[in-house]
Amino acid sequence: MLTGVYGFNIAVKDLEAATARYEALLGISGKSLAPSDFAFPGLIGTRFDFGGLAIILITSTEPDTSVAKFLENKGEGLFLVSLKTSDMNAAVAGLKEQGITPLLDPARETKYGAVTFLHPKSANGVQLEILETA
Repeated sequence: MLTGVYGFNIAVKDLEAATARYEALLGISGKSLAPSDFAFPGLIGTRFDFGGLAIILITSTEPDTSVAKFLENKGEGLFLVSLKTSDMNAAVAGLKEQGITPLLDPARETKYGAVTFLHPKSANGVQLEILETA
């Protein structure tokens, strides 16, 4: 069962420049995210808590991550939409009933909570993240 939108990840080529742009645009400071803040290695970012949503600028430090491939193939832009659940097991079971296979099953535990992803082919070209916050 999905309960709402947690936030958005925006893939950027130049994290420092994008962070400065969004700090000016939103009027707030971003929080740096280290590789340990992500479910997969090779990523860094900046998080903005804005209006109850997480806006995360994300870039890759490695050439073979999904973010690096996204930037190479599509350029900068919306990388994923993060949706909240209060029960990861029920959410995954419901997805499977619909014929959708999560990319991480079981979900991976991160410092932000349990997380799995849906391939963009499962959601009309948009990668979805399902997050049960810690």
